[in-house]
Amino acid sequence: MCPAGILIKNYWVQDEVISAASLLAAKTQEPFYWECYDEMFAYCNKYFIDHTYDGWYQLLDRQNQPYSQKKSPPPKTDYHPVAACYQTILAFS
Repeated sequence: MCPAGILIKNYWVQDEVISAASLLAAKTQEPFYWECYDEMFAYCNKYFIDHTYDGWYQLLDRQNQPYSQKKSPPPKTDYHPVAACYQTILAFS
C-alpha cells in the first residue's frame, strides 16, 4: 500500500480512493471497483481508525503504525472520511 520511497501515508488520500472506487463501481458496474472499495475500506478500518478514542489518525508510517496521535484538527475533523461515505451514498441514490 505504500510505494517505494514514500515514508508516510496520509488519511485523506485513502478516503479519496474510497470515494473514487465507489463512484466507479456505481458508474461501470464492474466488480473490480467494489473489490478496491472493500479492500481500501478494510485497510482504513484496521489501521487509520482509532477505535478506542474515535477519529482517524492523520498519518501512518510504512509499518501502518500511527506516525503520531494527531488527528484532524477542527474544523476539518474527519471531513474526508465523512465525504467518502457521503459520495458512496450519493452514487447509489
